[in-house]
Amino acid sequence: MKRFIILVLFIGTSAFSQDITDALRFSSHEINGTARYTAMGGAFGALGGDISAININPASSAVFLNNKFSGSLDLTSVNNDAFYGGNSNTTSSSNFDLNQLGAVFVFEANNQDALFKKLTLGFSYNRTNNYDNEYFVNGDNVETIADYFINRAEGTALNTFDQGLSNPIGAYRDFGRRENFAAQQGFIGYNTFIIDAANPDNPNNTSYLSNVFGASSNQNYSETTRGSSGKYTINGGGMIGDRLHLGLNLNFHFSEYRRETLFDEFNSGTGVNEIFFDNDLRIRGSGFSFQLGGIAKITEEWRLGFTYDSPTWMSISEELIQRLETVRAGENTPAIIDPDILNIYPDYNFKTPGRLSLSTAYVFGGSGLISFDYSYKDFSAMEFTSSGFGFQNDEISNLMTGASTFNLGGEYRIQNTSLRAGYFIQESPYLDENFLGDTTGYSFGLGFNFGNAILDFSYQRVEQDRQGILYFTDITQESDIQSFMNNYMVTLTLNL
Repeated sequence: MKRFIILVLFIGTSAFSQDITDALRFSSHEINGTARYTAMGGAFGALGGDISAININPASSAVFLNNKFSGSLDLTSVNNDAFYGGNSNTTSSSNFDLNQLGAVFVFEANNQDALFKKLTLGFSYNRTNNYDNEYFVNGDNVETIADYFINRAEGTALNTFDQGLSNPIGAYRDFGRRENFAAQQGFIGYNTFIIDAANPDNPNNTSYLSNVFGASSNQNYSETTRGSSGKYTINGGGMIGDRLHLGLNLNFHFSEYRRETLFDEFNSGTGVNEIFFDNDLRIRGSGFSFQLGGIAKITEEWRLGFTYDSPTWMSISEELIQRLETVRAGENTPAIIDPDILNIYPDYNFKTPGRLSLSTAYVFGGSGLISFDYSYKDFSAMEFTSSGFGFQNDEISNLMTGASTFNLGGEYRIQNTSLRAGYFIQESPYLDENFLGDTTGYSFGLGFNFGNAILDFSYQRVEQDRQGILYFTDITQESDIQSFMNNYMVTLTLNL
């Protein structure tokens, strides 16, 4: 007989949660950097002379005339308008963080016949993504989360589940060792009355039915994400003659991501009429990539830039904590699986797509400049490189496509004050843009040059429409989300 249980354990099992959204998160970067870089929409590929510009073109360091240091702090707020099941909800979150930190050192050649007129060495930290976000939806749906547990239980013999009821802690652990994650989820759904065997008298039964009988359900879903990704960069650059700048970056990536989801379902049926399913997923990753770039001064005013970004080769680890509680009609005691279930999954490897970038800029003497960058990344080339991910890689090939990014920025100087503005658009990486729309952003900024110190400020607004996925539910009804991000940045730059 099924009963109330509490589980506390560590398990090693096959990976389960990796999907196309994880792949996209590993492969996407926001427009982050110094306040000058952000204010100009990230259009710095042919300009250089800014520490954040090194992250998009390693030749940027060779443009520096003297040693420099910069550090940036930012405040980011995100508002989400979510629509689901006929209802709408608005949520907001904010975060204050260190955005970038770096220094460049310039070494002039003493030999007039040297190939490189100067060499540069740079070190930097740059945040590439801020994952702090949250949204909430509430609405009616004819689907039920019972389908999730049915789909996971299918194919597992009933006697396998029944044998585990005498020792649920051991059974949960053994499902991870002998079966797979799907069987574990089927077991907890069976143990909390959400599903039952289609033929309960047959111990070899492998088909299951729902114990949720309401015609429709009211569902609440909240998702909170925390964390960030970034990279540490070692840069080397050099200037050949007076017009050609070359550079190389060695990038060491890291990612910390946490997603907490709370799903509640209510119906007026005679079976299970209350379900509370909570998941806490934690992902950590590290990786390596390199970049090659060049900037050519065609004339004193006109510049061209080129950058190749290699794929990022990443190693990922994941942990998951779950809680499941159900209440049946006419019952006073809920069936509960407690939060202290920690699933520890084997590490796996992932490769992001590479990127090609072209850029151009025109400098109007000392009064101002205008700059434009174009980059292309084929997101269908994302790949889980560990074994056992054929389904996920097929999804990537079928759903993703190449996407372009366009960055435009300008600056106008009035004595020691600089006025800046920028705009960018990142195309959707999905073949079907209903999943994720284009990302657009515009920005403004001010800079004050005090001689040995420069103080810059910027404001950036980013907008995007997407479908919200109800993770761990198998529910096909999606929510529609309109996201608005506001970012305020301050940067201090010092001439060393």
